[in-house]
Amino acid sequence: MGDVASGMGIIAVLGFFLLMGMPIAFSLLTSGLIGLIWVRGWVATEFTVSTFFYSYVSNLSFVVLPLFLLMGNLAFSAGLSEKAFRACRTLLGNIPGGLATGVVFGCAAFATVCGSSVATAVTMGRVAIPEMLKTGYRPWLASGCVAAGGTLGVLIPPSGVLVIYSIATQVSIVDLFIAAFTPGILTAVVYAIMIAVLVRLKPDLAPLPRKLRIGIGERLRTLASAWEILLLFFVVMGSIYFGIATATEAAAFGAACALLILLWRSGKAFGTTLRPAFVDAASTTASVFALVIGAGLFSVALATTHVASMLAEHIVSLDLPPTLLVLGMLLPFVILGCFVDGISLILLTMPIAFPIIETIGFHPVLFGLVVTKAVEIGAITPPVGLNVFAVKGVAPEVPLSQVFLGCVPFILVEIGIVALLLMFPEISLWLL
Repeated sequence: MGDVASGMGIIAVLGFFLLMGMPIAFSLLTSGLIGLIWVRGWVATEFTVSTFFYSYVSNLSFVVLPLFLLMGNLAFSAGLSEKAFRACRTLLGNIPGGLATGVVFGCAAFATVCGSSVATAVTMGRVAIPEMLKTGYRPWLASGCVAAGGTLGVLIPPSGVLVIYSIATQVSIVDLFIAAFTPGILTAVVYAIMIAVLVRLKPDLAPLPRKLRIGIGERLRTLASAWEILLLFFVVMGSIYFGIATATEAAAFGAACALLILLWRSGKAFGTTLRPAFVDAASTTASVFALVIGAGLFSVALATTHVASMLAEHIVSLDLPPTLLVLGMLLPFVILGCFVDGISLILLTMPIAFPIIETIGFHPVLFGLVVTKAVEIGAITPPVGLNVFAVKGVAPEVPLSQVFLGCVPFILVEIGIVALLLMFPEISLWLL
């Protein structure tokens, strides 16, 4: 059987398992194993698989992922998500739509120590949505800003999606983190501007600022209470940016710092708060590494058919502008992002997509960022935006249709930001 037919057959087998409801990690693993047997035979496959599972994940650079996951779980157990929201609400409470804007910047702040879109939306939603509804915000705006603000967790470093993209493509994680910082802050600022414009045009969307007046003393006390978030951010990103530590070492510093913060905050309850953080980090790490192993074996099977390189050569022969090709490639990411979490999506698609990017000469760091933005858009897009259902889970009193409605303005903003990044790559790449 020809290389193209073999490669398409392996992809078809993967699609069949996914449609049958098999978990993504096992779908990748099984289809990769079947593909290797199909193309190379049983003896060669047995030799490859006998050492693959250990050798593929024994790379020390993979340690960065569980360390960042541990840091995020420790930060959550220490209550830093609530502190981020309180600090931003206190600072912005006296402007139109200040509470919603505080949610966006609170999500951005917590994203610097979390790295997960859904986790950011859930933790911020528990704190913010009841208070927003109580003060008179329209349900669609209250839930929409939380669902969309949570997407900042997959872009602002340290981002789990960017770590997985680095693992899948061998693009420098340091370059990705540095390049993602400006687009992440830009997204939060544009969200805030959009909220202010909406509230100006329709004042009934949010209460008048005077209802949220807070004294200067309380402002200072609340801001001072959130010092741990700044400390964690500078420990991680500062050590990376100034060349003090590698990404793995910075993740270890961040996890150790988060552990000390949890000890400081929990006191005698340290033992009871520490165990859930470690259990959650361990279970998430196991799930992610199952995906990594499955995607790795699938990539090996696909590489033996050379279908990805042949597809890349065919696309290049079309002689289309690279930016236009990238735009066409982003659409499937948005659609799949409605159904699949960002980490799974990256591992599913990079074996096919990244060889095309390398062949057309598009900047791999910029591609990682726009793919991450596409994942963000998918997470809040109907019919199955993962962040929308996460917010619905913590705010059952808000109808699902209202949560989706609240995401619409943010989706339009996200599309505009993607266009901006593609037209002006320097926005992302100027720090590299």
